[in-house]
Parts: sequence; C-alpha cells; structure tokens
Amino acid sequence: MRHPLEGGLAALADSRLRIDPLGTTERQRIVSGLFPEGARRLPFLHRFYSLMTLSVLIAVLGLIADSTAVVIGAMLVAPLMAPVLGIAAALVMDWSERALWSLWVAATGAVMAIAIAALVSWLMPGDPAPLPNELLSRTSPRLVDLGVALVAGAAGAYSHVRRQAGDAIVGVAVAVALIPPLAVVGVTLEMGEWQMAAGSFLLFLANVIGIITAGAFTFIMFGLVPKGRLFETRQPISRRLRTTVIATVLVVAPLQIIDEWRPTPVMSSVPGQALVSEVVSGWRADVQIISIAIDDVVEESEAPEVHLTLANSAPQGVPLGVDVLADRISEAFGSSVNVVVTSVESNVETAETLLEEPETNPETASTNRKGN
Repeated sequence: MRHPLEGGLAALADSRLRIDPLGTTERQRIVSGLFPEGARRLPFLHRFYSLMTLSVLIAVLGLIADSTAVVIGAMLVAPLMAPVLGIAAALVMDWSERALWSLWVAATGAVMAIAIAALVSWLMPGDPAPLPNELLSRTSPRLVDLGVALVAGAAGAYSHVRRQAGDAIVGVAVAVALIPPLAVVGVTLEMGEWQMAAGSFLLFLANVIGIITAGAFTFIMFGLVPKGRLFETRQPISRRLRTTVIATVLVVAPLQIIDEWRPTPVMSSVPGQALVSEVVSGWRADVQIISIAIDDVVEESEAPEVHLTLANSAPQGVPLGVDVLADRISEAFGSSVNVVVTSVESNVETAETLLEEPETNPETASTNRKGN
C-alpha cells in the first residue's frame, strides 16, 4: 500500500501544482552554492572553520558580557546555516553522499564550537556570578523555539530558491540561533552544569531539525527537484521526509515535558543565586547585595535557607520588609524558603568646611592708612 506522502510527491511532480518551478540554470546555481565541490571545496572548508571560530569567540564573549548586540553579531558571522540547508536539499534530491558530507561539515563545526567555547571559558578567570541572562535564556528550550526554527528553515530555503529574497538569510540567521546554544554548551560543560548543557544542546538540535524539516518541504514546493526526478525518487524521498518528521516529533516530546514540568531552579547552584539576586533587585532600590549564601542541606521537614547580607541605605527606622522578600523568593523557587537577612547600615555623611576671614590687626591697619 502506497504511503500518502508518496502520493503527494507524485502529485507534486506535476509542475502545474508547484509554485513557479525553477529552470535548469537557477537549479544549478542553488546546488553550486550549497555543495562546493572539486577545487572549491578546500577554500570553502577554510572559510567555514575560520568563520566558525570567530563566531564562537564573539558568542562566548557576548554571553559572558550579557550583551545581546554582541550575541547577534555572532549569529550574523556564523556559517552553519549553509550545511544544514545542504542536508535538506540533499534529502529531497536523493543525494546520499552530499547529505552525508553536509552532515559531516555541520557536525564537526558543532563539536569544534563546543570545544572552543569550553576552552575560552576555562581561560577566563573565575565563573560569572550570577550567570548572565543571555546564557540562562538558552538553557531551557521551549516548544516555541522549535516553531521559530520551522518557520526560519522555510524562510532560509526560500531565500536560496529565490535570488531576489537573498537578503532574508540575514534575518533567518538572527531568528534561529545556531552558534549561541553551542557556545552555552561549552561554557556550561566547563562549569560542570550538566543539566544546563543538556538543555542548550537540545535547543541546538531543535533548531537544526526544524530547519531541515521545513527546508526540505520548501525546496520541494518551490521546484528545486525536477518533476521527472521527483516522480522517480518519490519512495526514497518519502522515507527521508518521514524520518525528519519523526525526528521532529522526538524533539517535541522533551520540549513538551520541559514546558509542562519545568524544574524549579537548584537552590545551591549558581542559577539559584542569580535568581535570588534578581528578586532582591526588584524588591528595593535602597539596598545592595554584599553576599548570598544558600543552605539546602536541611531536614526533610524544614525549608532551605537563604542568607543575605545587604547594605541598607534607607532612612533610619524604616523597616526592610523581609517578609515580603521571603514571599517573593519562595514564589520564584516554587517552594517554601526561609530568608535570613543581615542588614548593614550604609549611612552617607557630608561635611562642609568654611574658611574664616583672617582677623585684621588694628595697628597694622593704622600703619597702612598712614603710609597711604
């Protein structure tokens, strides 16, 4: 019995059902851009790995500096979109060798990115505390991230098929970030934060699979595959498309679990301290954090304790309202927390010094008048 997807591909082989099928010249241009071969392959690999190195360095520095603009710059420099779209094109053209080559380029680039990020993080003195928001935001992937990857993959494939839309590839690179999650994987692995590294890598996989799946269907719809080839190879193409769809479903499952049962932050970890710091910053503007210590090694019947040392510049006699702070921290962690605050007064004293006029000696003044 023929699979429905095969029937759909057979129907699409009729060029009248596809959107403005490509000519031979345009098709050769796309293939040449996605699959550098012969004498062009070695220069391509040199450029690819050089740009990968630069983009990872920019991404790591941007993540540590918590700079969105720098991280976006890393996305624009990254060349990883090309081999990922190459995988999508090779799947629908039934080119196994080209698909494996593109997969090899993308995989080696990803491994190199993680290694470079870990090395840079190791060379940097100390771990950032609290962890920057740019880094934390890429450790808990969501279903919406996969949706963005699917739409961006379709846009990326379209920008290759339609030369007039080539400028859109810049926006696609920003919309679906491939390098920043890899940089986060390297940084968090070096810090020993295995759960955060796994979340970042899952985000990278979701982006890659989303691009391949949407890109493959877009290449078919916009005529990259000649109608004769599409009809003849509809069975292997159908199997490959089913594989990408299954891979997408397998990624959706953990993303759905993460969305529904997102774990509360680990109290004793650096992210836990970062969350406490964020809550304190939004609690009062007249206090500054001196130190944060979290003690979660308590009896089962007791709540963890958060010990805060704060510099308090509020007017004397004004209560801090520690109960409000405790409620907010408990709400942020999703569990009861005991908060112990040590307040250090931070008084600002000013003094004004007035210079007194020198006293005039009467005898001297009289002598000066006589002399005049």
